[in-house]
Amino acid sequence: MISLKSLAKYVREAKLTSPKKGKETPLDAKVQIPSFGVMTRKQMQGSIQRYVAEVSKYVKNADAESAYKALYKRGVLKAFLETEIKHSGK
Repeated sequence: MISLKSLAKYVREAKLTSPKKGKETPLDAKVQIPSFGVMTRKQMQGSIQRYVAEVSKYVKNADAESAYKALYKRGVLKAFLETEIKHSGK
């Protein structure tokens, strides 16, 4: 049986943080990424870094087609960047 205290803790942890203008969202807050899912802001920033490193690798190898696919065919990077901008307080 679940106690009321543990249920309240679970509900607090599952709560998504909405962006607020002029106020930066903490890195450990869970954010909703449109058409992708939920993760913490810190996890999202790590994913952005990995995508950018992948694109950089393609550009260094002169593989323009793969770089284009990584940037534009996958909407994930765009969704990550838009969400990061919203939660950065700007």
